[in-house]
Amino acid sequence: MFRIKTPTDCISYIKKSIHKEEKLAFLSTIMIGFFCHLFIFTNSMYNNDDIRYLYVDFDKPELGRWLQTYAAGITSYYSMPVVNGILALLYIGFTSIVLVKIFELKNHLNIILVSGLLVTFPTVACLYSYMFASDPFMLSMLLSTLAAYFVTRTEHKWYWIPGAVCLCCSVGIYQAYLPFTLVLMLLFFVLMLLSPEKYSDTLIFKTAIRYLIMLFTGMLAYYIGMTITIKLKHTVLSDYQGIGESSVPGFSEIRQRILNVFQDFIDFFRSTGVLRFNSWMKLAVILTGAALLICFLVIYIKEHVYQNPTRNLWLIFCLICIPPSVNVIYFISDGVIFHMLMRHTWCLLFISIAIFSEKAAPYISITKRALLEWTASLTMLLVVWNYILLSNISYFNMNFRYEKTYSLCLKIREHLESSEDFDKDRPIAFIGRYSKVYKDYDLMDFLEPMTGTNGAIIPASGRAYLAFFQNCLGEDYTIVTDEDANILSQTQEFQDMPRFPKEGSIQVINGVTVVKLND
Repeated sequence: MFRIKTPTDCISYIKKSIHKEEKLAFLSTIMIGFFCHLFIFTNSMYNNDDIRYLYVDFDKPELGRWLQTYAAGITSYYSMPVVNGILALLYIGFTSIVLVKIFELKNHLNIILVSGLLVTFPTVACLYSYMFASDPFMLSMLLSTLAAYFVTRTEHKWYWIPGAVCLCCSVGIYQAYLPFTLVLMLLFFVLMLLSPEKYSDTLIFKTAIRYLIMLFTGMLAYYIGMTITIKLKHTVLSDYQGIGESSVPGFSEIRQRILNVFQDFIDFFRSTGVLRFNSWMKLAVILTGAALLICFLVIYIKEHVYQNPTRNLWLIFCLICIPPSVNVIYFISDGVIFHMLMRHTWCLLFISIAIFSEKAAPYISITKRALLEWTASLTMLLVVWNYILLSNISYFNMNFRYEKTYSLCLKIREHLESSEDFDKDRPIAFIGRYSKVYKDYDLMDFLEPMTGTNGAIIPASGRAYLAFFQNCLGEDYTIVTDEDANILSQTQEFQDMPRFPKEGSIQVINGVTVVKLND
């Protein structure tokens, strides 16, 4: 007789279905995540976007993120560090579980370190600096991982359908997690090609077909949903990051875009990127590359893959496809500028050492296996620890940046209100940036790649002051547009004004109270 299961029955079923390795992955993510990101969970720190979006409904289909409003609505549309931050952390924990299931990881230390790499990679700290968007973006990552899971670890021939749904929803929330699915699938195909006894050529072919169908169907559904939403909302695609110009490149553009993809891939390994932000990380990158190569060659030789020309060709193809997959959006939009918020996929390059070292372990002697495991574990531990430090240095900088900005705005308000001809109803133009607050020093260069945690809360645009005055000081001034501020900056009266906070740095020009800042 059919019986509807109670919530208690469902919880018991889920509890029994989760293996100890998956529980370990989840708990490790939560514990390491709290240790790494606790400071930002318990403090209100802002960047130039977060200060303006303490409440935002994300209903912006013109950015191609037509599902983002629904994902963000789970935690309301307020920027709440504890709620948004912890829910985002839970999504990362679930992603760790799915990664363990996809690659069938058993080594407990590897699982802990994989979870640590996923939750401490600098993209997470950058996302937390945009706290209002952290949870929908991490949900996008979870869905992109599930898309790969439904193709790789489910035997039913129709399970590519939920995979396509997950991919569609992931890209509909945030397009930058499309590469996550692509790279996961490439890593899985490499492992399949290296395991001829476990995965036949026929099975690999069927999996590839299911994957391509899932990818095509998911992206088609995303495009249809975006098109319908844009028409219903009576809007058009934005020019932001070249979204409005997204298209399949012509033959004349393909060469340049391919060069851009590989150049970006190489540049990210340079010392200016977070993969090598200090000497210890440079050592970790070298050890990671060496360990990966050794593990790959061990499996490659022991499984006699070198004797199979077809598999060799496919292996070369998969490895060559990794850089384009990481930066696949370059092929869709030529105007895109990759920043740290879009680079979470790069953590899979470090995670792959845990995957390949575990797969290579059965093929080598106990002594060499111990040496390999020590190298892989210490390398990953070094990366996790350095990224914990980088995240907290970023939060340290955000905190001081906020205190300095708060102090500056108090000083500006004091000078405004003490001015003899100050009229609160008169529009105000803040022109320039007070460079003493955002003085260049070593930390700025150090954090340059950390989007959202570096730079100024209030950029050169005068209108950015309005959000800070409203949300932090309770002042509701009327701010002129950037265009009007630019016109005022060209006047002779402005040119003759001294810079803030000197006497005369606040004057009325053409009916506007003008505050001339340092530059």
